[in-house]
Amino acid sequence: MNEHTRPHSPHDIISLATAFWTSKALLSAVELKVFAALAEKPRTADELRADLSLKGRGAPDLLDALVSVGLLDRSAEGVYQNTPLADTYLNPQRPATDITGYLEYLNSAFPAWSQLSAAVRSGGRLNRNEALAAAADGGRETVRGGVLLEGDPTADTFGEAYSTPEQVTGFVRSMTGFSLGAHLALTTRFDWSAVRSVVDVGCAEGAFLAHILTAHEHLDGIGFDLPQVADSFAAYLGDSPAADRARFVAGDFFHEPLPSADVIVMGHVLHDWNLDIKKMLIRKAYEALPPSGSLLIYEMLIDDDRRKHTTGMLTSLNVSLASAGGLGYTGAEATSWLTEAGFREVTVRHLDGPDHMVIGTK
Repeated sequence: MNEHTRPHSPHDIISLATAFWTSKALLSAVELKVFAALAEKPRTADELRADLSLKGRGAPDLLDALVSVGLLDRSAEGVYQNTPLADTYLNPQRPATDITGYLEYLNSAFPAWSQLSAAVRSGGRLNRNEALAAAADGGRETVRGGVLLEGDPTADTFGEAYSTPEQVTGFVRSMTGFSLGAHLALTTRFDWSAVRSVVDVGCAEGAFLAHILTAHEHLDGIGFDLPQVADSFAAYLGDSPAADRARFVAGDFFHEPLPSADVIVMGHVLHDWNLDIKKMLIRKAYEALPPSGSLLIYEMLIDDDRRKHTTGMLTSLNVSLASAGGLGYTGAEATSWLTEAGFREVTVRHLDGPDHMVIGTK
């Protein structure tokens, strides 16, 4: 019996409606340091509860729910440990593959999504800091007082994320986790053999360059981002084998040209901006590239028919709530923008999970 002939059940819908339970269980486990503790050593439930000060009666259910979704193992003696999946990607002791920074960011954004209905009605965008304050103030549902902002498409989307040094550190770390799958795939899915230099626009901590330059020792790289990111870039690249081949260039792509290189990369960047800014950034990349240079965009694209890539559509929805004017886009849309800017041989290829890459040659 296939999915088209099996009987329908109300739980087909209920499982979607309660999916946030699973999500929040994972995000809270990261916040409570469950995976970090188990990365140090396996523990029983009682040991975890004592070591992490977990006093709620739901703690055993939280741990066993994580067993059921494949993130924890529990022995016959009741000892918990991380599964290989969790040990790889939820282990702060493995910074090259740790994505907990992104999960911490998602956890902090959870209250903002409670304003989804109001945001879709009003056309405003969510102020993450105000939404957190609203949640702390008894979960008030009002959209007054700044929880929803007017949608100024030219506003600085990153003003809130970069408003304090701590928020800069948290945000760029979250972007490292968000993009890990794409970074790892790009070490082999793109032909770097004839490339000598690469610029990562919106580089955050520099994780892309750390992976690519380590895998391809003939490459030199530039990370281009706002000045506030420089310290995080230096700290992340400091221990990388590629440290001596990567440098940071501070700049604002609204007001300055992009650095030149054989390949310019924009990863999870264009979705943050409205159509005019998307096209402006693509034009700037074209101008900065040498003849036969390439623009490589990676993104959680929406499929051209807008029927299948659920993650791409939900990512676009999230961006519409959190940014000044951003939206996701399809591969066909990206192809048309690159072609309009003068790029030739534009191709769209799958990269990893929901991520795809769009490549255009000057």
